[in-house]
Amino acid sequence: MAGSSPSVWVLSSPGAGDNAQLRTLAGLITPEPVWQSGFDPLHRVVFDRLVGLSKGPSELKLRSPDGTRFAPPWPDLVLIAGGRHVINACRIRAASGERTRVVCLGRPWAPLGWFDLIVTTPQYRLPQAENLVTLDLPLNLPPQASDGALAHWQGEFQHLPRPLLGVLLGGDSGSYRFDKIAAERVARTVNELVGRTGGSAVVVGSPRTPVKALSGIERRIAVPNQVHGLRRQAPNPYASILQLADALLVTGDSASMLAEACTAGKPVGLVDLKERTRSRLNRKLRALTSGLAGTTEALTARGLWLPARDMPALHRRAAASGWLTDTDSLLQGPSQARTPEKPMKKIRERVLALLDR
Repeated sequence: MAGSSPSVWVLSSPGAGDNAQLRTLAGLITPEPVWQSGFDPLHRVVFDRLVGLSKGPSELKLRSPDGTRFAPPWPDLVLIAGGRHVINACRIRAASGERTRVVCLGRPWAPLGWFDLIVTTPQYRLPQAENLVTLDLPLNLPPQASDGALAHWQGEFQHLPRPLLGVLLGGDSGSYRFDKIAAERVARTVNELVGRTGGSAVVVGSPRTPVKALSGIERRIAVPNQVHGLRRQAPNPYASILQLADALLVTGDSASMLAEACTAGKPVGLVDLKERTRSRLNRKLRALTSGLAGTTEALTARGLWLPARDMPALHRRAAASGWLTDTDSLLQGPSQARTPEKPMKKIRERVLALLDR
């Protein structure tokens, strides 16, 4: 380890947000991580999980999803996100003679003891463990706009009065619905915020933003504004508005988008969408059965229980840690925004200590 970077394999995830986190974490450890592309189909993942590691890391079992083989020299570190690559990562570690360390981001969908380190966030509700770190936010950093894109959008926005509010929209998710009521709430919040300051708003939709919701917001905004949906072959101002806005307002459905906004160095406010009935009922049920919390935590640690996501838990943690600004004061006064250096340093030190163990 001394004098050189550790070798790192990144087993790519199906999700763009997960891959962005993996890219961030890998970049903290080495300038040249090796990405292993492809992933097993779900039926193979389920089969492997049921069989477990009973047959050992034979060469056949080390076949990667794209038909090639994982082969030595084995890396110092394997990074995965979620449960899709758990078995492959464990087999690589076994093939290395237990030298390779395995770090999982998010929730592993497996016994927590299978991993050398788990880096998670509050919405997954994983129990405390020695090999687990719970961050305020995911490791998603804001995408950097190219110089050309930044210049283009500076020209597009130059006629808009300051302060400029960037409004970042998500969409329907497992926890939220972006319906008419939610669209009205977003538009009302924008009108109130910008109306008090005499500024303007740039609204940016995502691939998940319902067309009706975006159209409803556009009709209801009464302050100077631009509204941009995410359309194919159309210029996308998302990365640029993260840099050009004076403050950001984000819908609470996407942990990745919230993290990108919070680490952009701007004040960030949160506007809630309509929480799904099952999410509300799940939280009420947990409150009524709080005496079973120890049992569910033990089952989760053994990989026998998967807690439902709780996005409000993530929002509360982000607010308590100073990542979020009270919405009423979002466009007033100097920025109190935080930067990600401390949590990034914390995770880097934890992983490097793991490798030196």
